[in-house]
Amino acid sequence: MTAAATGPFPDFGRHLLISVDVRGYGRSDDVRQHEIQNLLPVVLDAAAGRSGFDRTLWYRQAAGDGELAVLPDGQPEARLVDDFVRELHAELRRRNRNQVPAARMRLRLAIHHGIVRTAPMGFSGKGVVEVSRLADSAVAHLALDRSDAELVLIVSQRVFEDTIAQPHTTYDPGAFRRVEVHHKELRQPAWLLLPGHDIHAVDLGAPGPVPDPPAPAASSGRPSPGHYNVVHGNTGTVIQAGEIHGGVVLGHESTPDSRNVT
Repeated sequence: MTAAATGPFPDFGRHLLISVDVRGYGRSDDVRQHEIQNLLPVVLDAAAGRSGFDRTLWYRQAAGDGELAVLPDGQPEARLVDDFVRELHAELRRRNRNQVPAARMRLRLAIHHGIVRTAPMGFSGKGVVEVSRLADSAVAHLALDRSDAELVLIVSQRVFEDTIAQPHTTYDPGAFRRVEVHHKELRQPAWLLLPGHDIHAVDLGAPGPVPDPPAPAASSGRPSPGHYNVVHGNTGTVIQAGEIHGGVVLGHESTPDSRNVT
């Protein structure tokens, strides 16, 4: 964790939160993982500097394939959601331009505004859990897996309603896609954006469902009551019913009788 230049982090408060993860880190060999760990802070520093932020003032908790950052009071939320994200996308595009596909850096970025507390191993609090779950959600994984984008942004309902929908950024709110994230203990709406791509054109359905038992011969194509699919997704094995896919209920596709059994 990096302490801010202005002093120690307060014990309790509501702050802007960022969680970023690199796609495919665990599948990379030792040399590539070392390269990623060296490159990620360089990319984040460059994007922050060009958007007017000083990352030495951020409280950061590093992981091998990502970083959790807690911003101190006074950091502008609209600039973070708008300028920082755009500069991060531009930095990734510049660095990926002449890279073979396997060497491209692609990121999942989550932004939330919530409660944070200091803890012996870094940070705790519902806000920290929420932003981390958003970044690691199946729907964020699928958005990158099924597109050629360098970056997927997922923001919490609070950030979307307060900052994007009002609007306090230059984004078109219609460019975001509403989803229901179900990841571990988190159950809530969130909003996806693929900078430079159309998130609405990306298939976020379940990857390769295996029916058990088989659907009746006269099936209409929709699962019948009591029909379950077992899907092996990014967040583990999920037993699904109705229109529940990959641990995520898509907001515009769910049905009143959909249910998830784990």
